[in-house]
Amino acid sequence: MAARSPRRGRGLVIFVVAIMLTLFFYVSEFLGMTRQISARNNGTVDPPVPRTMLQGTMVLQIAGELGNHIAYLAYYFAVRTIASTEFNLNLTLHVRKQNHRKSISAARNVQCLKSFRHLDFDECDWFKTDNNKNGKKLGELCMMKISNQSEALLDLERSSNNQTISTLSSSLSMSKHETSNDIRSSLRDYVAMLQDDSILQMYRTMNVGWNSDEPYPFLYNLDSRYSDRMVASDTLIDEFYGRGLPQYFAFDTDTKTNGGCCAMLPTEDEQVFHHRSFVTDLPRKIMWWGGAELKPQQSAEMLSSALPPETRIALVAGRANRDRIVSYANAFRNHSFRVREIAGQSAIQDFCFLAHARAGLWGTVQSSYARWASLIGGELLRNATIYGVNYPAREVNVTSRVSTNEDLAGRIHYPVFNVTDADVW
Repeated sequence: MAARSPRRGRGLVIFVVAIMLTLFFYVSEFLGMTRQISARNNGTVDPPVPRTMLQGTMVLQIAGELGNHIAYLAYYFAVRTIASTEFNLNLTLHVRKQNHRKSISAARNVQCLKSFRHLDFDECDWFKTDNNKNGKKLGELCMMKISNQSEALLDLERSSNNQTISTLSSSLSMSKHETSNDIRSSLRDYVAMLQDDSILQMYRTMNVGWNSDEPYPFLYNLDSRYSDRMVASDTLIDEFYGRGLPQYFAFDTDTKTNGGCCAMLPTEDEQVFHHRSFVTDLPRKIMWWGGAELKPQQSAEMLSSALPPETRIALVAGRANRDRIVSYANAFRNHSFRVREIAGQSAIQDFCFLAHARAGLWGTVQSSYARWASLIGGELLRNATIYGVNYPAREVNVTSRVSTNEDLAGRIHYPVFNVTDADVW
């Protein structure tokens, strides 16, 4: 028998190895696809490889009381969401309180919401001073930071003869944006500044960032006019409701009862009716401003048009005087409703009650409490009627609206009633 050629033997080995490698490759691909299909079927996906996020700062001027604070923070939620998902930008939030005593209680109430439990509302407090800064008020020092940033950027523009800096820096002072595209435009310029080495070097050298841990440009709002208030528009609310807005304003379940944020809560079958009673706060301008609400009889008729007799009604009247509370309760009982009066609670406890309505929520569209409670309730709230009233003494009429968000449009309704001055108070 002839001996096998060594060259033929080596060729056979190489052929066998190639076959094995090819089989290994296809088996690995098959197993990989199987894992991906299994992950999709199980509702899981492999986590994406993390990218290093840009770091930025937003300094938000807030004003008013709890409802208005939430409107400002809802605007920030929209900005933050766009920044993180579309620009790979992580924003750190700082707040500047209004130079008014009511800002103290408003901030304390906002901290009942889980997302803001540890937010420092005193950083720019107008009623506290910094002894290391010649006793200047903290609010004044925060204003100086904003001024210093503007002046430093102006100096850099002059020294570098770079007109682009002026264009970019103008976006730092965020004006009221009605749509997400307006926000994107400002964030696009902001990201360009965060990626400009000359600007970053100037911030480090001149120490004009918000603080030593955030030595880069910061977004801010001055909010000098009521029309410029940087609050979430209906358009933004409709768009970002389904992107986590209700959860962002959820009450902290760990502290809502033992922390005094909540007291009584509605039952699953109770319809919650809120009488804001603006007349207590604004007795002289309530009629022309539009803060008047349907009187008890008219309110009872509104409820009767949608609810059957024996429906449970929880009446939340806040700071209304006792006579008004009794009038509403009697009118509701005269229409065969079963009424529970919710009294003796703090403002935040009333808001907590409204936000936990499940069967239904009723209130005036002028009440930020009623409007935001209807949104915070999320899908657990089955129906909300946030009504408006037009009457002769009112200077600017209110109009009805239908949310562009399908879920909201199906659950939250904004009817408008045209009535006489005698029908409201």
